[in-house]
Amino acid sequence: MTFKNATRLFLLFLIGSLSAHAQRVAVSNNVLFDLDGTLSAGVELPLSGMSSMEAYGSIRPWKRGDESVHKHWLAEAQYRIWPCQVMNGLFFGPYLLGGEFNVGNHDFPLGLLKGLQSHRYEGWLIGGGIGAGYEYALARHWNIGAELGVGYTYIDHKKYNCEVCGSLKDEDAYHYVGFSKLALSLIYIF
Repeated sequence: MTFKNATRLFLLFLIGSLSAHAQRVAVSNNVLFDLDGTLSAGVELPLSGMSSMEAYGSIRPWKRGDESVHKHWLAEAQYRIWPCQVMNGLFFGPYLLGGEFNVGNHDFPLGLLKGLQSHRYEGWLIGGGIGAGYEYALARHWNIGAELGVGYTYIDHKKYNCEVCGSLKDEDAYHYVGFSKLALSLIYIF
């Protein structure tokens, strides 16, 4: 199946799900991304049975300042299984993700990715994993949710000598296995 045909099939699936379950569409925002200045939004549609499908994206198209770079976009799709009630309580399921990045002179929490303080990395990534989380109903239309995911990510990147400029130092690919999803979401259900 070609990428074009797969895209058409996915869009037909989303349109069919939306028309069949329009009263239960949820939109979400990852508050953790907001804290870093990243715009994010997701749409979740219930499927037949005790499952749902979420499409999610985030983007940070601007630089942090003159001395650092932190631009990226990320797209994600997840199939969720709800043992008790769709869009309420415990859920788990597989997810796929992909995106591009341009990051340099940026401090990540807990001392992660220390090389970003003295070099700039530009590239793309693709991966997937298994996520588990919990949604709690705050009001009739409002939920709050938390999720943690573990998986594999293939990262292809170029490394530059300087945080915001510089010549190409290295090209490499990295195979990451570990935590690849963390979300604290505010959710509105139509």
